[in-house]
Amino acid sequence: MRALITGASGLLGAEVVRRFREAGWQTLGAARSFTPDSQHAALDITDPDQTRALFDAFRPEVVVHCAAMTHVDACERDPQEAYRVNAFGAEVIAANCQRIGAACVYISTDYVFDGVKRAPYHEYDTPNPISVYGRSKYLGEQAVQALCPRHYIARVAWLYGVGRKTFPQFVLEGARQGQSPTVIADQIGSPTYVADVAEWLRMLIPTECYGVYHLTNPPPVSRYEFACALLEAAGLSVAPTPLPMAHWQTPAPRPAYSALISWRLRWAGLPPMPPWRDAMRRFLRAMNQPQ
Repeated sequence: MRALITGASGLLGAEVVRRFREAGWQTLGAARSFTPDSQHAALDITDPDQTRALFDAFRPEVVVHCAAMTHVDACERDPQEAYRVNAFGAEVIAANCQRIGAACVYISTDYVFDGVKRAPYHEYDTPNPISVYGRSKYLGEQAVQALCPRHYIARVAWLYGVGRKTFPQFVLEGARQGQSPTVIADQIGSPTYVADVAEWLRMLIPTECYGVYHLTNPPPVSRYEFACALLEAAGLSVAPTPLPMAHWQTPAPRPAYSALISWRLRWAGLPPMPPWRDAMRRFLRAMNQPQ
């Protein structure tokens, strides 16, 4: 399998590249920050000419489109840039996938939902994003669906991993310094380990069961409960300080409840994603391994 991974310098993109190469796939990682060599390509997904040239040179059979503007508040402050990267960029990628006959895997987000349901969202729930980030990503979904029939929309949530500082590292770092990390108590979602997302993408792509999938570690959990479990598993006796979401003032609104569940994984013949407690323990073990 020849796979092109956009956004390969990011947390998820780098993990997808690693997993696909371990599986024996011919994998090219692409990002704006890369210096081109045999395994990396420089790519600005909003440059149609550069994107077309890379697709023609590499001729991927599948493209995993991880590149995105993911800073939620930055999207709210600069909506034009958010739509340029998250919507137009997806249009460019999807159109080139269709042009050369490649399948397109678009990485989306739980923030396409508004949180009003107050129960886990499945793949057939209707999105209603409440932030620029969520709207721009949902427009990216729609572009991929319209332009490339052989597509997977993979919605993920609250990603964390070893590659860079994410929510668990913030909690652990504060506790190890003897501080009580402040954590939102009433925001419910699906903290998800990037290693699991990458592995399930590797299993999903060959099925050719195209469509929308939710790739998250179940069941729903609050940020506060997750932080408490993380500190306990890490052997730290510090308790986090709960903060109501209403007191967390940010430029972009966030859904109070954005947990995801998957119906379609089972229908595609794949096992469910591992529970978040299992994923969290594997993350802690990986954190303690030499990099």
